[in-house]
Amino acid sequence: MPRCASSSPSTPRSGPGRPDGPIPRCHPARRASASAPPTSGGGEGRDRRGLPYQLETLARHGLKATYFVDPLFSRCLGAPRLGEVVGAIAGAGQEIGLHLHPEWLTDPRCRDLPEFAGPLLHQYDAEAQGQLVRAGLGILSDAGASAICAFRAGTWGANLVTLRALAAAGIRFDSSLNAYTAASFPDLTDRSAWLQPRSLEGVWEFPVTFFVDRPPKGTRPLHVTACTFSELALALEHAHAQGWFSVVIVFHCFEFVRVAELGRPGGRVGPQRLLARRFERLCRYLSRHRDRFQTSSFAELGSVPATPMGQSPARSNRVRTLTRQASQLLSRVL
Repeated sequence: MPRCASSSPSTPRSGPGRPDGPIPRCHPARRASASAPPTSGGGEGRDRRGLPYQLETLARHGLKATYFVDPLFSRCLGAPRLGEVVGAIAGAGQEIGLHLHPEWLTDPRCRDLPEFAGPLLHQYDAEAQGQLVRAGLGILSDAGASAICAFRAGTWGANLVTLRALAAAGIRFDSSLNAYTAASFPDLTDRSAWLQPRSLEGVWEFPVTFFVDRPPKGTRPLHVTACTFSELALALEHAHAQGWFSVVIVFHCFEFVRVAELGRPGGRVGPQRLLARRFERLCRYLSRHRDRFQTSSFAELGSVPATPMGQSPARSNRVRTLTRQASQLLSRVL
């Protein structure tokens, strides 16, 4: 039964706001990014589509997710804002992981941290990465988030040095490997062969799940806002049929909120209804088929089975691709 791990990084921004086999663990991977306080929800009334909306939707369907929270922003926007985000996630019973975007190092209020050397974590040496990981854990702990056991690098920009820093800090799981992105583990030559968790440098690496898009054109990560529901279901059913241990699905909490108008006079936050409906449909699907798919936090994982290389991803077709492209056009107005 595949474990579906859903993860979402969370970086507040400035501005307004599977029976006769193993169940794949669905790890929804999400970045909890909220520019408005969690209580505001990114919209008005029933049109809220921010962090509170996602937490409520997950709870309604009995699903679990890991929110990767970047605590460095609190140096710039204040500790109370971080406390609100941590409190909202923990209060909803969801897991908090560590997330780091080095871009915050450009702010003078981070002068006690390593000097800015680029927006990707792998641009920093072992000492600097270790310092950033320790600092991030400390800030999260002060905000009420303790026992952090999972990590994801901002923009997927980790490398093997990152894993060694995580192991030294006691973090057992990483989910920064995204074969779709060149910035992710540039020192790992067989990135595209990683479809299931593997132990590396003392850390269990849970790669973002991907499928072959428009064979044999390329790959596409399992990202809620970048795939249709049909593509998400295709990858999940493929994982179940292949007896995979895990599926990692990515979404960010700010992605169901339309913010393009904010740069205009009188511009307001609005809902991305089409994308939110896709998220709700995925939640209903996972809830209905919990005999085949079990959502899980990283902390709940005991032993992780060693999976041999040679797994093959799901393969989509041109019809699904064209459907997605049409959906992307519609999402601009719905």
